[in-house]
Formats: sequence, structure tokens, C-alpha cells
Amino acid sequence: MINMDNFDSPSFDIYDICLVQKEVDGGTISTKQIDTIRNFPDSKSIIISGLKQDTFEYFINTYGRQFRAITFWKNKAVSDLSALSLLNNIEYISYFFNQRASELWDMTKNRKLVGLSLSDFSRLHSLKGIEKAHNLTNFYLYNRVEAKMEIESLKPIVNTSIKHFTWGGKRVLDNNYKCLSNSKIEVLDINPTQFTLSELAQLLALFPDSLKGSITKPYTTGKTKDKDGYKEYFFLCKRKKRCIKGKDDKRFASYLNEFENLLKKCKENNVQ
Repeated sequence: MINMDNFDSPSFDIYDICLVQKEVDGGTISTKQIDTIRNFPDSKSIIISGLKQDTFEYFINTYGRQFRAITFWKNKAVSDLSALSLLNNIEYISYFFNQRASELWDMTKNRKLVGLSLSDFSRLHSLKGIEKAHNLTNFYLYNRVEAKMEIESLKPIVNTSIKHFTWGGKRVLDNNYKCLSNSKIEVLDINPTQFTLSELAQLLALFPDSLKGSITKPYTTGKTKDKDGYKEYFFLCKRKKRCIKGKDDKRFASYLNEFENLLKKCKENNVQ
């Protein structure tokens, strides 16, 4: 069965049904094509593209309750997501690329929903209503293609059951990440290089030492290939540039030590 680990990075062949259209932009799917689902009454997972508002609602109303996991792949023209409120058996929803939806749906009846991934939603700016997803534990919100997603605030996440949160959008408009320390989050994936070293230390000092995720390290890694082979990099916090593995190891070790000292000091200040 699909789980959140592979569900958010979909390979089309992991689904029971694949109705992804051949066109690069997701194409357009007809009700006749959607009706082929009738031939697979025992299927529990589907990936589908090419839905417009009318076919989106037709798919949900006619077949949606059959599935435990749905990935909406490049259905950019859907403006109203409210039909998703009917899915009382859904466990995982992933929706990649939407240019019209501006708000979430009423999740009150999505009581089995444990995983939700929304990526490249250019008009969605508010997370209001996420607290109605009573059993949601995994929430991923980020850009895959274009850095356009801007969210007003992450505060609505505080009053949820979310334990794993990923943020990879363009900007949080109120710039308040500290509010997440009042949530139930146990794994937090945010690119640490968008913070200064001091900002990152102050943020992490508010969380328990058991916190996991990319935010817990003051760097990200990457590599490039040139005529001399691969070079591995450590990308550091704001204004700290980067280090080349094998060349800047001494400077990188000093950087990590600086971070640990800052984090220790911030934690001590919080206790006082």
C-alpha cells in the first residue's frame, strides 16, 4: 500500500490506476476516460491529470470515495476544491500544480486523512481551515517548479495534529516560524540556508532536542561535476557562503562549532 514516503514523490507505476494524459501540461481528460475507473472497482489509489472544474467534481462525486490515495497531477484550472470534503475514506491527497484555487476546503469529514501534499499553488495564500483535518499528521507545502507560493502565516498549523511538516515555498509573509514550536511537530523540513546562523539557532532553541528534519542542520549539501570529477558542497546559512568538501573542511568545522555555541547560548537564555 502507498505510504507518505513514496506518495509525495510519485512514480506513476506505484498507483493502481494511472489516468495521466500524455501532454506536458497535463492535457484534458474526458468523462468517458474517467469512467474507465468502473473497470477497476477494487483499486484504492489513483493518479489523474487533465481535470477542469466540471470533470474534477464529476470524478470526486462519482468515484472519489473508492480511493484511499489520490494524486492530482497538473490539474491547474480547478478553482474550487470544496468537492474534496466528500472524501470520508481518503488517507492521502497529493496535488501538484494549481493556478486558480485560493483557499482550502472544509476538511471536517476527511477524518481518515493523514497525509496532504500541496505543491505549486500560486494563488493559495492562507492555511485557514487546516485545523479541521483532525487526524492529519503529514503536511507538505512547497514548490516543485516555480518559486511562487506565498503563505500569509503558518500559525494555523499550531492547532493541528501535524507531526511532520515540510515548507519549501517562496515566502511566509509574517516571517513567523517560531510559532511552529508550539505545535506537535516532530519532524520539520525547511531549508536552513534561508536563515542567518543566529536566526536558525534562536528558532531551534525553542524546540525540544528530539526534533528531526532538515531544519536541524545549519547547512544543505550538493555536488557538481567538472573536468576533475565531482565536487561536494556544504551550502551554509545567510552570509556564510559555502564550503567545498575536502578543501574547506577546517572552515566548515569552525562554522559548525560556531553554530553549536550559538544554539547552546540561545537555549540557556530561554531557560532563564
